[in-house]
Amino acid sequence: MLNLIKIGRQIALLRKEKGLTGEKLAEIMDVSPQAVSKWENGKCLPETMLLPELSRILECSIDALLTPSEKTFKMEDLEKVNAFYETHNEDARLGWQTKEFTRSKDIISRYLFGKNMEIADVGGGTGPYSFWLSEMGHNVHLLDLTQKHIDIAKQRSSDTGIKLSSFTCADARELPYANESMDLVLLMGALYHLQSYESRLKCLTEAFRVLKCHGYIICTVISRYTLMISTIKWNIFHNYSLDTLEKIIKDGMVDGCSFPQSYYHTPGEITAELDSAGFENIKTIAVEGIANAFGDYALPKDEEEAVRLLKCIEMTESVPELMGVTRNFVAVGKKINKTGG
Repeated sequence: MLNLIKIGRQIALLRKEKGLTGEKLAEIMDVSPQAVSKWENGKCLPETMLLPELSRILECSIDALLTPSEKTFKMEDLEKVNAFYETHNEDARLGWQTKEFTRSKDIISRYLFGKNMEIADVGGGTGPYSFWLSEMGHNVHLLDLTQKHIDIAKQRSSDTGIKLSSFTCADARELPYANESMDLVLLMGALYHLQSYESRLKCLTEAFRVLKCHGYIICTVISRYTLMISTIKWNIFHNYSLDTLEKIIKDGMVDGCSFPQSYYHTPGEITAELDSAGFENIKTIAVEGIANAFGDYALPKDEEEAVRLLKCIEMTESVPELMGVTRNFVAVGKKINKTGG
């Protein structure tokens, strides 16, 4: 019996390997983007007459397409990521007055309803968002891959008296929380360390599983074009060849840049991945937005100047034509049905 979920994942995986977006595959095959999305989230199979062309485009036999091997879905090893963070100062990278942190808090605030929400901060590092949310009266569960981050967060909790509901060192793809136990799941960094489509989908479906019905996921991803913009802005063409920049724009795979391994998204890709995991009402929001085209990552020291800058970013945060300029963007999805795609 054909497994539609595995076939859908196989199609998505092969498409990504070819550097194709779902929209581009749909255009080549003369079908709607919605049809490709249904194939990839396991809701239906491609029509029989389309299989030869799909097989040709993805360079995969029809048999291999319809009966994918289990080893295709082996999730990547994150040992290098863990080792990196054991020696890296994550607090210094994010900071507490950066455009990213300030804007992300503003976006998260739009999805906070009342107090005592159960919130999972998955891949939350040393807990900057966790402690902020706890101070607002929410029950926050911090989870991170790196034990060093968890130890720092525990010490900060002890030093400040700000309590978190739990501290867990674990993988974002295997959450320890019960089904439908969370009102909100934050993935403010986990996704951009997962280069394989399968790993990212597993991470998102785990978030879907632990969310209550009508709960939200908020996830941060790195823009596909951020490295090229940084190269131009800081005049560091000697660091990255044009071939490297072209490859990143094509497939999103980044190795040995800011992190040991990363994946840079397009808005269409993260939207499709959230859809495949079962989320609905999906929207994308630029974090630094147009401000990423100039200046550094910090907010202006002058308060009035900072307020004006943040207002300009907010006014243009959802303009499709400007989305590629931002360094990071947030994707938000809502769990409406109890079972994912």
